[in-house]
Amino acid sequence: MKHLTALKMLSAAGLVAVSVAGLAGGCGLRPPTDHPEIRRVILVVVDTLRGDHLACAGGPVATPNLDALAARGVRFSQARTHIPITGPSHSSLFTGLLPSEHGVLNNTQILAEGFETLPEVAQADGMRTAAFISLGVLRDQFGLNQGFDSYDQRFEYSWERNAGQIGDAVVPWLEEVEDRESFLVWAHYSDPHAPYAAPGRSFAKCRLLVDGEEVAEFQADGQTISVPATLTDGRCVVTLDYAEDCDVRPKTLVVKGIRTVPRSCRIEPTEGLYDTQQTREIYHARLPAQMEIVAEKSKIEDIEIRLSIKHWLTHDEARREYGFEVEYVDREIGRLVAALERRGWVDDTLIIFTADHGEGIGDHGLVGHIDQLYDSLLHVPLIMVAPGFLPEGRVVDQPVSLVDIFPTIAELVGFSHPEGIRGRSLIPLMEPGGKLPAVPHVALTARPQADSDLEAVVVDGWKLIRKRVTGEVALFNLDADPGELMDLAPEFPEDVDRLNRILDEYLASSVSTGAWAELDDESRSRLEALGYVN
Repeated sequence: MKHLTALKMLSAAGLVAVSVAGLAGGCGLRPPTDHPEIRRVILVVVDTLRGDHLACAGGPVATPNLDALAARGVRFSQARTHIPITGPSHSSLFTGLLPSEHGVLNNTQILAEGFETLPEVAQADGMRTAAFISLGVLRDQFGLNQGFDSYDQRFEYSWERNAGQIGDAVVPWLEEVEDRESFLVWAHYSDPHAPYAAPGRSFAKCRLLVDGEEVAEFQADGQTISVPATLTDGRCVVTLDYAEDCDVRPKTLVVKGIRTVPRSCRIEPTEGLYDTQQTREIYHARLPAQMEIVAEKSKIEDIEIRLSIKHWLTHDEARREYGFEVEYVDREIGRLVAALERRGWVDDTLIIFTADHGEGIGDHGLVGHIDQLYDSLLHVPLIMVAPGFLPEGRVVDQPVSLVDIFPTIAELVGFSHPEGIRGRSLIPLMEPGGKLPAVPHVALTARPQADSDLEAVVVDGWKLIRKRVTGEVALFNLDADPGELMDLAPEFPEDVDRLNRILDEYLASSVSTGAWAELDDESRSRLEALGYVN
């Protein structure tokens, strides 16, 4: 706690305060005597949010609420994740360990119970713990519920909830919890994850017909719909078409996650549906399109048809719609902060905002994530706010990692963290002129969800990416080439050798990969509808 004590003393002396006019709580730091302890922790994690998309970081979209948080606290401009996959990244965040150490490398592997997690430590310290998740790959069956008193994972037809739905769950919880309680809340927002369909945007209006009779009308916004159907002689014909009053008619749509309940039916596209060759139940569609549903068991008569439809986007369109999603989640985070302010809790609450990984949105030819280790996927935002404890408006440019969040929370709140974790407290970096010894940043991504097994290391502005099986490498100077467009490996073989040795050393302590969760057919379909394959 010595770093925290020194930081509070400097705050009291006015040596680290940066006044931000017009922002709530941005009028300088109060003496630590007004804040005997941090009693509440809000950990906000936004899925697939790139580190370069906040306005305060020079990003291209408006993020006034996140900018206000940055102005009230400390923003780390060079934060990175260790893996661009949601479940494994959160496993690192909660354990302070590298993916190669906790063994969770894919979304349907289970975090073992032998690791001491952040919520478990907070719970043991007497804090009430609650989680609100927006993607099914974080469900309790994958082990990330360890240490949470309550785990809100309410999903309907798909394994996704938008930011508004998360706000509808977490804000009432904050309004009802008692003032005397200390707590740790994890709020997970899946926007701006694909399908890049922010509320309020214009989408094609579609209709679904079964044997020529219209049974549903809906927006092509990527949300899963479920409609009833009756089979005649064990089959029916399903037609997708634009509604008569549809004003937006893109040439190509994307149809995902087509399935029936019960599952014992065969789906045979017959017109206007084109297989994308991705083995992920994803089709490109030109409407009107048709498919035939055939029961594999003759007794089946009544079924439900579930699917999602969204616009097919060019890279430029994906970047634009992704930006609208970022603006949407910014508004919802503002709603969360407003709920804290209404309770009068801002001054004794630690707010940490970050992301599990970034998103390609066209960079290096990738729209999504998982398959690459460029900084478009590894670089994430990180903001820490604790009035009276942390300085206001400070920007830390030294590289940091998601594994550092656990020990930083531990030091700020005052509980211990497990020995031997990779993460380290970032408190020294928040002091004037503060530094920490530079350490390599190691990252990886793995099959079967990734196209290939990749490993990467960042040291002193140099980044090496290599293929695990073949040993093929690419080398980048991030200072001169932040977009990672120029492979310098042929010109600097000595640096390649040096970074290869560092990477080998860090991965030498790897544990065997984690156990795979058992998924029923419906869960597997929901996973595929999110764009993941296993």
